[in-house]
Amino acid sequence: MRVELSDTAKLDLQHIGAHYAVVGGAALAHRMVGNIKKDVLALANNPFLAPSYELFPGLRRLVVAKGLFLAFYRVNTGQEGMERARIEVVHVRRAERELYQAGAPDSWN
Repeated sequence: MRVELSDTAKLDLQHIGAHYAVVGGAALAHRMVGNIKKDVLALANNPFLAPSYELFPGLRRLVVAKGLFLAFYRVNTGQEGMERARIEVVHVRRAERELYQAGAPDSWN
């Protein structure tokens, strides 16, 4: 199954990388973004690994980078079934704050 990052998720990773570059240098930034991507790309083998996100129906919430971040994604199955299915990562953020549905960006829909 194919894993795709939305424009929002790509921007999230850029911001995460920029933050870690400032606080710890380029090597740390590369390592953190790499850890997030590694965990997200592993969804290709097990798309239903993460539980559904109770505050935003249709999304799943995956804990990544040893618990430091959350990746929100959906599994899109086309009319062709699982052969053409894809995983769309819509948002990546730090894990310490909870998102509430009223504050969810429209770009997640």
